[in-house]
Amino acid sequence: MLLTAVLGVLLAGAGAAHASAPVCRPASTGTPDVVCAVPAEFDNRPVESIEWTKDDDPLPRFDDIRQILVSCEPGQTLVIGLTLRLADDLNPSVGDTRITCPSPPPTVTAFNCSAYGTVTAPFRCDFHWSGGTDPEQVTVSTNGGQGPVTTYPGQNYARVTGSCFPYQITSVTATVTDAAGRRASATRNGFCPRGNN
Repeated sequence: MLLTAVLGVLLAGAGAAHASAPVCRPASTGTPDVVCAVPAEFDNRPVESIEWTKDDDPLPRFDDIRQILVSCEPGQTLVIGLTLRLADDLNPSVGDTRITCPSPPPTVTAFNCSAYGTVTAPFRCDFHWSGGTDPEQVTVSTNGGQGPVTTYPGQNYARVTGSCFPYQITSVTATVTDAAGRRASATRNGFCPRGNN
């Protein structure tokens, strides 16, 4: 796994606490990367040194760096450790954080709609996506008549049903939103029988 410094700033001061669990979050880069940083409450006291570990293995090349970027595989669980030596404390402040590397954001892989019949023809759309962090939710908007949305999260698939409106272009937009609030959408139109569009 590659670890790279992000915003590599040497720490001149940190705050008061006896435990220094790092603050870790998804990197918001569209990858499973995780950003870990020195906790904000260490901003008012002088720090002599910062040491990082990953799964109890030292990361000496990132000593004295306030924030690091950890690359990992989706779903992998890591324990990121942090040791702060404060200038006015005899004992170092030590803590760790367990974090699971997120899946990539959701991406629409297919969205197909078809209709049959005449006038107010029923339609069906099949919506597929990849990535995302469970649980995922699918929402639909349409200017046609909307039927039920059946979601199969384990398969990253949802079925949308509804009906065409006569003499207009019926449009359907499906959006998948994952547990981290990341979204992907797709729109289809022009699939209703002739005379409806």
